[in-house]
Amino acid sequence: MLDVAAAFEGFAIPVFVCPESRILEQPRELMDEFGVLCDIAGLDLGDAVARLRACAPDAIVTYNDYQLETTAVLAAELGLPFHSLDVVRGLTRKHLQRELLNACGASAIPTRLVDDRASAMRAFAEIGGPAVLKPNVGTGSRSTYRIRDPEELRDACAEIFPQGEGAMHEDFVLEREIPGDRGSGPWGDYVSVESAIQGGRIEHMAVIGKFPLAKPFRESGSFLPAALAERDRKAVLDIATLALQGLGVSVGVCHTEIKLSPQGPQVIEVNGRLGGLVNDLLTRTGELNAVEIAARLALGDEDAPTGIDAWEPNQVSFVFAKAPPVEATQLLSLRGADDLQAMPEISRVMVQQEPGARIDWRQGRLAHTYVCYGATRTHDDLARLLTTMDNTVQVAYK
Repeated sequence: MLDVAAAFEGFAIPVFVCPESRILEQPRELMDEFGVLCDIAGLDLGDAVARLRACAPDAIVTYNDYQLETTAVLAAELGLPFHSLDVVRGLTRKHLQRELLNACGASAIPTRLVDDRASAMRAFAEIGGPAVLKPNVGTGSRSTYRIRDPEELRDACAEIFPQGEGAMHEDFVLEREIPGDRGSGPWGDYVSVESAIQGGRIEHMAVIGKFPLAKPFRESGSFLPAALAERDRKAVLDIATLALQGLGVSVGVCHTEIKLSPQGPQVIEVNGRLGGLVNDLLTRTGELNAVEIAARLALGDEDAPTGIDAWEPNQVSFVFAKAPPVEATQLLSLRGADDLQAMPEISRVMVQQEPGARIDWRQGRLAHTYVCYGATRTHDDLARLLTTMDNTVQVAYK
């Protein structure tokens, strides 16, 4: 929220629309202090639109996956540019999105929507393994399983499709895993592309590298710029453009994750908002502020998008997150995190779990033990720093 207020300074007054949220507590007092608070929690659509219309907004934008649909509805009612509801469904429903991506050539991955154990087993028999099982709607690597055989699928289904009276569950997607095409070095086998779209014109702001995933598919951080050869970078940008066109995105900022497979890059998924922690990397590596760019796009500023070739990163910025092992249920001890803060390349260390904390890998990024922010001169320097960090911090789990 403070990042939004700072990014808007000098060109716009933020109106913070505060809907009902089961995910986190909304900082209403800060919203009221740094902008205009428009609290629509508990209101029906008509009353919510009336309250927001009274604030006379010129544009609307969201930086949260779970608010894309609400924002699309409000935008349509107020006549403001934003993703249509059809586009939002393609951006937030993973099964529908995969069908659209396969149709436009951005991927070629068999996919099935499953809603119970029987449908999951049938789907696996049809598409085979290794496969990925993940929520049809979700972010942050939450409850994402790697399925290699029917036994692993039965175990996963026992967790995600509980039986018994009153048991509630959500729909999941089972799809063939995209194979990777990278060595065993410090870099992951996928990247993300941050894109700015206006009037159907697509400009890519950055290609961001990734650290290797923690098992089964949990993110462990990002760095900018990605360590890619020019030919590979061009292929990644081309597939990102194809995906955005195939999903019908015409305005806004999008985050596209792309696997570097032996058959060439294939899209993992497209998010209709700025990638998590991406703006921190952009602002520390160069002069781009993607939060501001998203707002200027919404306002119709034709000069807002900044192409990837219009700036040169002056360092390698990174965010590294320590993910606990899948089998861990509790953090027993954490030593050495304070020593990381003393390293000149590291600007900030956030300890997210204290000794004694219960841990569940299914929470994705919320279960990270600690997170480091920093910058190095080169990719080689970053690779060496990762080894030093690993040798500095000792973590014990139960």
